Amino acid sequence: MDKFSGVFAPTVTAFHYTSGDLDLEWITQLLSFLKRRGCDGVVPAGTTGEGPSLGFDERRRLIDHVVAHADGMTVIAGTGTPSLTDTIELTRHAFRSGVDGVLVLPPYYYRAAPVEGIADYFRRLCDRALEPGQRIFLYHIPRVSGVPVTHGMLDSLMATHAECVGGLKDSSGDPESLRSFIQRYPRLRVFCGSDSLARLAYTEGAAGTITVMANLIPDRLQALRRMSDLAEANRLQAYLTRARQTLRAYPTQAAFKYALHRIAGLPETATRPPNVELTFEQQVRLDRDLIELGLVSPT
Repeated sequence: MDKFSGVFAPTVTAFHYTSGDLDLEWITQLLSFLKRRGCDGVVPAGTTGEGPSLGFDERRRLIDHVVAHADGMTVIAGTGTPSLTDTIELTRHAFRSGVDGVLVLPPYYYRAAPVEGIADYFRRLCDRALEPGQRIFLYHIPRVSGVPVTHGMLDSLMATHAECVGGLKDSSGDPESLRSFIQRYPRLRVFCGSDSLARLAYTEGAAGTITVMANLIPDRLQALRRMSDLAEANRLQAYLTRARQTLRAYPTQAAFKYALHRIAGLPETATRPPNVELTFEQQVRLDRDLIELGLVSPT
């Protein structure tokens, strides 16, 4: 199987409650859980993993640790920052550490930057950070970054640096956007970032999914990916959509860490501001929701 295909988890990042430091032992346990549950790959330091809240050295330590404990899973590390210099250095470090690829946001501070400016950011990254055979994956998440990966920008980049681009992740949540990337760029490995579009992604020819529910139930995403019975696939997709909508009622990072505590038995762990922790009332309500979804047993 192509290492850039299948079910990938954009892994959450654990922090110690008292010091706020990275909890790397917790992350080791998470990786073991994901491997047992059938994940093909992991994406550390992305949106779900609070990548923009990590310092430069913290990102390097996190990437090193994930590579060392991935146990055969493909690793695509988030290295995008608004600073071209930092992104170059993080990308170089990630590949030296042994990642299979890197996921790079467009520079997200100057939201009015022209297409050619964004394309040139990626060109310079490719020229200064990549060795032959290494690939970047572009990250399209406009509601968060404010800077989309447009066809015009990608066409411009591909015209000069096609050999450097392995694919992209579309987290727009728009089925037409996902289809357009798959159809327009058949040689790229296109990943869907929306749980509600997983079935569509698999049937339309996407390389795979990088979705937040893969932190909890990658086995069900794998089942959906391999399912040929249309009625069963539709039922499983409806369940995944409902599960994601249920979790969306809570602060994402805190909710998924708490759910992993309940589902996988991982210790409770902290988020980092500006993200917030669950209140006691939210924990109680989330427990009920997880029981209703069949993800934990009633006590």
